[in-house]
Amino acid sequence: MTARAEPPQISLSLAPRGLDLDATLTSGQAFSWKRTTDGRWRGWIDGRPCLVWRHDEVLRAVGPDLTHEAVTRYFGLDGPLREIFASFPDDPWLAQAREFSPGLRVLRQDPWETLCNFICSALKQIVQIAQINAELRRALGEPVGPELHAFPTAARLAHATEAQLRACKLGFRARHLFVAARQIAQGEVSLEQIATMRTFEAREALMRIQGVGEKVANCVLLFAYGRLEAFPIDVWVERVLRQLYFKGSTRVKLARMADFSRDHFGPHGGYAQQFLFHWIRNDPKALAAAKPAKKAR
Repeated sequence: MTARAEPPQISLSLAPRGLDLDATLTSGQAFSWKRTTDGRWRGWIDGRPCLVWRHDEVLRAVGPDLTHEAVTRYFGLDGPLREIFASFPDDPWLAQAREFSPGLRVLRQDPWETLCNFICSALKQIVQIAQINAELRRALGEPVGPELHAFPTAARLAHATEAQLRACKLGFRARHLFVAARQIAQGEVSLEQIATMRTFEAREALMRIQGVGEKVANCVLLFAYGRLEAFPIDVWVERVLRQLYFKGSTRVKLARMADFSRDHFGPHGGYAQQFLFHWIRNDPKALAAAKPAKKAR
């Protein structure tokens, strides 16, 4: 019996762009990655199971039918990073956030899985969303290898029972996800067509889906469609905006924060948002009244 050939290893140079895998894969964008005991990451790219790690200035990845293009796109390594960062305002707080994790990158993921993840994110922490993702795969996903299950399709979730979904730790989100799956499976909303729409039209289309408000729609636009102008405001980002940019005022409404963020952070504000989000969650000194750092370059 002929042994099955191992898939070839993909190697991508990170110079001069850089990539912090740990920060990127734990920054609340993706929920299907697990760190192995040897410091590598096991997860999914374009529906394919894979293993990725960094060695010096090289990103290495291995997985069935995985391509250079898929890995490059997933980690946003084909984006104009110099242009993106040059568009940022002269903002001392954003400079500190970038300095805290300069290799943080915005991912481009599968729209359907990203949509489901953020529908399930209401009142949940990152680790809990990852548990829901794993349970959905285990209970309803197509087996693709030993103890490996693809993320369930919209059609599969649309035919699941609410009890099955609740068993995946969804709670009240089970109903939202079931209805959303039916909307996608029946073509009421097309995730493929959203990719061709202007951002404000795409946002409106996403918000027609059950369980999707403006924050979830912006998360999907940013983390699945690469719309870097989308600026999700969750409780963490609201906290950093309110304290650092609005002097701690409790009277500022979310709508005003959204207008400010769009004007202040510019056309790539989604990237700025991710730096701020990761910074406030992981640096206990982030909101201290420290002397602002110089602008990052």
